Amino acid sequence: MMPAPFILAAGLALTALAASASESATTQPDWQARDWAMACMTCHNAAAPVSPGKAALRKLEGRPAAELVAALQGLRNGTAGTAGTAGKAVGNDERRPATLMPQLLKGYRDDELQRIAAYFASQPASQPSLQSSSPATSQPPVQASREPSPPSSAPPKPVTPAAARAPQ
Repeated sequence: MMPAPFILAAGLALTALAASASESATTQPDWQARDWAMACMTCHNAAAPVSPGKAALRKLEGRPAAELVAALQGLRNGTAGTAGTAGKAVGNDERRPATLMPQLLKGYRDDELQRIAAYFASQPASQPSLQSSSPATSQPPVQASREPSPPSSAPPKPVTPAAARAPQ
């Protein structure tokens, strides 16, 4: 027969273990939502430098989930800036039509957009913002442009080793 203190200690240990397992199950990050959100960060990453001529995009981290869901659904459904957002601008300029976002968002269901929005809402607001000058780069904010970039003056580089050896 086991001593009573040992049984009591084992019971307390099992209770604590079960409680910590239950707690960790509820606090696990939504890894799938994080993976989806990383696709958004390709363009909405406030920490990365921006190429000249690219639009300054709003940061997503730290924004309220309901605001993000309304903006994402509005972009997907073609109602950004009107229905679903109480008439507020969704981006830097509510008059600028979205070009890429509606196509990207068509691949997500409402529940997936809610998970992505919840992920961004749970993240601390990122710094620096692309919407203002950054002291780290001392570059002014960039403006959106639909004008093509000027052609490079450098000669084109060969694509294959065979092309590099071909007489010119």
